[in-house]
Amino acid sequence: MSDVMDTLAELMPGSPLFELRRQRADVVKHLQGSDDAIFSPADDGGLTRAEHAAAGLRVATLLRDPELSEHYRARLVALDSGGSLAKTVEGGARITEGRWDAILAHVDLVTRGPGSAERKDIDNLLAAGLSSHAVVSLSQLIAYVNFQSRVLAGLRMLKGAA
Repeated sequence: MSDVMDTLAELMPGSPLFELRRQRADVVKHLQGSDDAIFSPADDGGLTRAEHAAAGLRVATLLRDPELSEHYRARLVALDSGGSLAKTVEGGARITEGRWDAILAHVDLVTRGPGSAERKDIDNLLAAGLSSHAVVSLSQLIAYVNFQSRVLAGLRMLKGAA
């Protein structure tokens, strides 16, 4: 059974890398489980699914990963019919909403320099109206998409060497 990483890395069932990933079935299962929990949570904690997808797109864009960006762009289009979030993520229009601006600033900060984040950065998110649950969800999302990009880079490299 394929998962999001197989799809993004274009791994076909039966291919050597597809089978190699299945040697660690627990890793495949939990990585897909992380994707499901982060992007389709039972309780969004105040961070909407569209905002989840938009934040994922922002991370992928900052990492200059075109395939991952397209993946999150497609998720976002399905959730943000007006396209207002996509425009802000990709550098076009600005939303004059402090909450979304704070989210984007935090995504940028943690993706570009995770070690530079401080308590005041979390306080800025809380002051912008995010719940503690939403802050944790956003942090998990940023970490996951960064990790996802690195795993995909490795799979692409291995696929090219095969």
